[in-house]
Amino acid sequence: MNKNSYEHPFIYSKEKDRESHKMDHNKKKHLPIYGIGPILCWPMAMMTAAGIVMSNKKIIPGIISNKPISLVMTIVGILLIIEGIVLFFAADLNGNLRNNIKENKLKTNGSYSFVRNPCYCLFLLGCTGAILISHNVLLFVLPLLFYGTMTIVLKNTEEKWLSELYGDDYRDYCRRVNRCIPWFSKK
Repeated sequence: MNKNSYEHPFIYSKEKDRESHKMDHNKKKHLPIYGIGPILCWPMAMMTAAGIVMSNKKIIPGIISNKPISLVMTIVGILLIIEGIVLFFAADLNGNLRNNIKENKLKTNGSYSFVRNPCYCLFLLGCTGAILISHNVLLFVLPLLFYGTMTIVLKNTEEKWLSELYGDDYRDYCRRVNRCIPWFSKK
């Protein structure tokens, strides 16, 4: 394309596409910034909210009315929500999570030393905490469903991508650190 011609920024151009492909091919690919999070997490939050609303409207039975048990469930629920929030914000405490992704650096410190997916963990712990606070035992099936779904989806998407990108470093990291449930690193 010569310098004097005008090119509209939204109109497809084969030459522009070839130049873009050359530039992209020279850059090392990195994972999407948000991964598959929105696809996994928002349905979990919506299903949890819907379950709690239906429980409160007595559409779903199973609410525990025993005061001491309800109190323990509420306290544990609040603690799980707090833990999820702390892990989530500590994941990017020094503000370089996006840079690590863009620069293809495997992040294994901070929250990532306790759980491989602190952002997904927030939703899993938060939803589980909200369900505990709702005091409905029938809703306990949801966290199990969420964990199973997260395991299947993450194994077949992000974990494959990360394994291809980081190889043995990532596989070693997976052996040491849990996927979605925070725990101390295995040596």
